[in-house]
Amino acid sequence: MLLASTALHGALAASVQTGAATVQVAQQGRTVAFSIAPGPLPGALAAYGQATGFQLLYPSEIAQGVSSPGVTGTLAPKDALARLLAGTGLIARFVDQETVTLEKLPAQTDGAAVLDPVTVQGVQSRDPGRSEDTGSYAGGVSSSATKLDLTPRETPQSVSVMTRQRMDDQGLNEIRDVLEQTVGVTRMQRGAMGSDGNEVFSRGFVVSNYQVNGIPRSTVYGFDDSLSDMAVFDRVEVVRGASGLLNGVGEPSASVNLVRKRPTSAVQGYAEAQAGSWSRYRGEADLSGPLTENGRLRGRIVGAYQDNDSFIDRLEERKRVLYGVLEADVTEDTTWTVGVEYQKHRSNHASNAGFPLFYADGTKTDLPRSYNSGANWAYHMHNNLTVFSELKHRFGDGWTATLNLEHNKRDYDSLLGFGTGGSLNRDGTGMNVWAGRWLSSLQQTTVSADVNGGFDLFGRRHDLMAGVSGYYAKRDGADHPLWFIDGYDPSISNYFTWNGNIAQPTLNPTGWSQTDERQMAAYAATRLRPTDALSIILGSRISRWEQIEESHPNGAAGTYSKRSENGVLTPYAGAVLDLTDIWSVYASYTSIFKPQDYKDASGRSLDPLDGDAYEAGVKAGFFGGALNASAAVFLIKQNNLGEVDPGRFTPSGAQAYRAVKGAESRGFEMEVAGEVMAGWQVGGGYSHSSVKNADGQRIMTYVPRDSFKLFSTYRLPGAWNRLTVGGNFKWEGDVYTGTGTERYDREGYAVVDLMARYEITDKVSATLNVNNLLDKKYMSSIDVSGYYGEPRNVLLSLRATW
Repeated sequence: MLLASTALHGALAASVQTGAATVQVAQQGRTVAFSIAPGPLPGALAAYGQATGFQLLYPSEIAQGVSSPGVTGTLAPKDALARLLAGTGLIARFVDQETVTLEKLPAQTDGAAVLDPVTVQGVQSRDPGRSEDTGSYAGGVSSSATKLDLTPRETPQSVSVMTRQRMDDQGLNEIRDVLEQTVGVTRMQRGAMGSDGNEVFSRGFVVSNYQVNGIPRSTVYGFDDSLSDMAVFDRVEVVRGASGLLNGVGEPSASVNLVRKRPTSAVQGYAEAQAGSWSRYRGEADLSGPLTENGRLRGRIVGAYQDNDSFIDRLEERKRVLYGVLEADVTEDTTWTVGVEYQKHRSNHASNAGFPLFYADGTKTDLPRSYNSGANWAYHMHNNLTVFSELKHRFGDGWTATLNLEHNKRDYDSLLGFGTGGSLNRDGTGMNVWAGRWLSSLQQTTVSADVNGGFDLFGRRHDLMAGVSGYYAKRDGADHPLWFIDGYDPSISNYFTWNGNIAQPTLNPTGWSQTDERQMAAYAATRLRPTDALSIILGSRISRWEQIEESHPNGAAGTYSKRSENGVLTPYAGAVLDLTDIWSVYASYTSIFKPQDYKDASGRSLDPLDGDAYEAGVKAGFFGGALNASAAVFLIKQNNLGEVDPGRFTPSGAQAYRAVKGAESRGFEMEVAGEVMAGWQVGGGYSHSSVKNADGQRIMTYVPRDSFKLFSTYRLPGAWNRLTVGGNFKWEGDVYTGTGTERYDREGYAVVDLMARYEITDKVSATLNVNNLLDKKYMSSIDVSGYYGEPRNVLLSLRATW
């Protein structure tokens, strides 16, 4: 079973001689600067892949406990690999244009083993940051911050990468679970899957910028990928801070980029079955490989189905996932990729919120963790169908041109009924059901074209990226009554004994509404290398944004509003200085701009967010990048921050927001990810942020200022090497909402998880995850209602690979 690989950009054509292993290199003149310290072989190979663009595949057991002497200097790739593998007893063999396999040196009577020379034409890796089969928690090359292919140490911002191995080890099957485990990110759940009762925060602000394969989603409600199942994706890259260079508009919190799996050059696949607490059952399968004898056409298909109840009474969730992608080498230098992704999510007996925090007399409530405030007829349904195409051409000298086309069609239908209205009395009376319906169809079409490569100036090599992009997004649907329905009795006779039974109101359409959004932009960034140790990244984006909203009530005059921003300039600047072969310092700046969908109590849209974001820190890459570490400080200044206006609603019945002038967020973050020593992986860190208004008063008090997360696994050596054990520790600091007698405080809490995986055979493994081992009772959200985090639960996974 292939458990380790590195795949990063670069052209290659090689053959390597190691001991008695010989491989010839087509690019005879190519040299690369290497600085790989002696250490565990997996980390050394990862660093080699980052430097050369080679993809290295090998059974993890042949590298476990093996040390590499490392390699330093500017060398031809063949010579560097020879030094890297010297004394390891391994040989290298090319299996296609971009893949090298490592094998144990076979025994020979004369003490030598010779591989036939293999000539490989130069190509770039199709996915330079691929995490699949690496077995690592460390992220590789990423373009999510600047669209330049940079390692974490080369990127002048905080970047967290949730790798495929990390997601598999923790059983993270949904993006909401991935983000909950990501350093510097807080997920607040206050409703069922698919409701608007779930938000993600970073650096004190809501996360609204989502990308898939670097293609940004509209920030209009319903377009984000906050419901995505992870079976489709290789990794998730989270860039904390402002990301206006690539998104154009967005919060200064974080940008979440989900990177899809791609077809592989060799046949591989797996089938997995899961069973867990609350009748959770899941099946997942993945098959990938060449479809023609010459390997020029490759394909991949992924499917998943999950059905589960919940610790919340009566709540049922179900989802279906299907993904297919084809990749063809049209010519030696041109690759065409086409694919389709479909996901369907549904929640039944589903609430949008939890339960009241206070009784009518001002004392705190204490309802059970399993309390469901949703009516039995309430549900949330989301369909997502995406078709996409990528055409990439590789020119000489490492330049590429890429054209991306994507069309995304979505539907959501939420029949709302949740008992959070009114005022709860001690005898269970006083509460009402808020009812309504949200129903819309959404479409987004995106086109982008980019060029990326290197150039020589003043005797040094530099990098350049430039591109144009645009999207058109449309939401339209029938409007229905919300919250207060004429002729409908919403009262709940006894909130404590209520089981969701209440009459379903008649919700006839009251009209229709539509939102159209367009964004067009041109952008460019360059990385200048005035010295070997110093990199300076300069970039800018100029954007045009337009949004039109229409509303047409039955029997009444319609309304029309248009907002637009033209020539919005978003500058970006960053610098990275290498202090040693391991340590670097960096600083970056970018501006903030985001038109807001939030509305105040009068129904008026809040003015756009604007401001500036600064960040500085130190980064380290140990063992050639197998272990990454970082520490950062940040300052974010912005105006017109949208904050929940408690107890107030817009004329349409949605939650009202108020604009905060002069909001400022300060804080710091520390993170580590990767292999500490052979078989020992870690991922986690600490984050602190404090958000205050112009008067120095703390705002967003319901979002934790402090959090600590650390997950680690260790594969036992020797006779126990089939067993991997791990654990997770998560802590969040205190929060509060309200003031005076209506203030609700939640103390900090800690949750402990355990994990164990046993390889039954080389192809079959079983993994057990025990989450919230100590059954800690805590509130995951207290901003507008109370909602508990998950109690202790168990997940058992059985996986077969080939």
